[in-house]
Amino acid sequence: MEHSQIRELVGRVTDFALHNTEERDVWEKSIALTAILTWNDPEAVQKAERIIARSVATQNSDGNLNYSDAVDGLPGHIKTFTPIASLTSSLARPLLEYYKRTGNTAYLEAADLQMQALMNSPRTSGGGFWSRGEGPELWIDMVYMMTPFLVSYGQIKEDPSYLEEAVLQHRVAIERLVDPFTGLSRHAWCEVPNHYPQSTFWARGNGWLTAVTVDLLEMMGPHPARDFIAETGMRALREMAKYQDRSGFFRHIIDGPGSKKEASATLIYAYSVAKAVRLGLLYDNWLDSAWRAFNVVAGSVRADGMVPGVAIPPGGPGVPFASAPFGQGFFILAAYELLGLAGGEGAK
Repeated sequence: MEHSQIRELVGRVTDFALHNTEERDVWEKSIALTAILTWNDPEAVQKAERIIARSVATQNSDGNLNYSDAVDGLPGHIKTFTPIASLTSSLARPLLEYYKRTGNTAYLEAADLQMQALMNSPRTSGGGFWSRGEGPELWIDMVYMMTPFLVSYGQIKEDPSYLEEAVLQHRVAIERLVDPFTGLSRHAWCEVPNHYPQSTFWARGNGWLTAVTVDLLEMMGPHPARDFIAETGMRALREMAKYQDRSGFFRHIIDGPGSKKEASATLIYAYSVAKAVRLGLLYDNWLDSAWRAFNVVAGSVRADGMVPGVAIPPGGPGVPFASAPFGQGFFILAAYELLGLAGGEGAK
């Protein structure tokens, strides 16, 4: 696909994301917002700020930015879900980026409240923040949702304790969720009773792990935990690569031959590989698989910019497929990284 075609597609995918008026999927929009800020088209960045402003205006009394209403009767393996700060912190990542760009102190004040909510959250015995209000659980998703916020906040406040907290949360999740035999992550671990509510290797779940690996390594600078973070993330990528379909897609359950091909995991893989190459974590010969992943999803993008074929939260088996803001976001992020490595300009 020509670079000009990719840039045109990114424009349509961005427009689709910006026209989403559903306010109760704000955590999903956080990835789209991060992508729009990364691509850095001035008009899109300006339009997307309304989402941040609205989120600050509706911030809960407990400090949580997203509409954090409990949800009952979810498909898949999670029947009830009460979001807490490990999830709602996802929106604070682009919030802080807008603060850095605008200097709007209301944004920093909102981030302060969100950080208080996170630091006051209940923890597992190992120190990991719970992933939902129903009990002591760790989900691999939440490492992606909260640790970049911790790192960015600590940099703004010039307080290294937040980086140490991010490293702790990452390490606890790896120790509890990553299978020692394969290096792949399971979705969720419940401390009481000690079990895995859904124990298959979910492709997007492993994508959360690989994406946060490259993001943290880019953000955090020198640290004794860098090798641990890099090794576990790259091991997951190498294992994922074994299951890539010849079409370029990954299946929703990554090692399930009868599972549906899923777009968001495929895009996250493309993004993670391309960024890992840029950071010197993988060799250039990995880019062929990243391009195959991106191109096969690009070929499915609708005329209105919708990225289809995304497994709807909470993920795991049995969920419907449709579109979601994080699918839009990872399309933009993957395009940015791949075009940058190919010598093309990311933003217009």
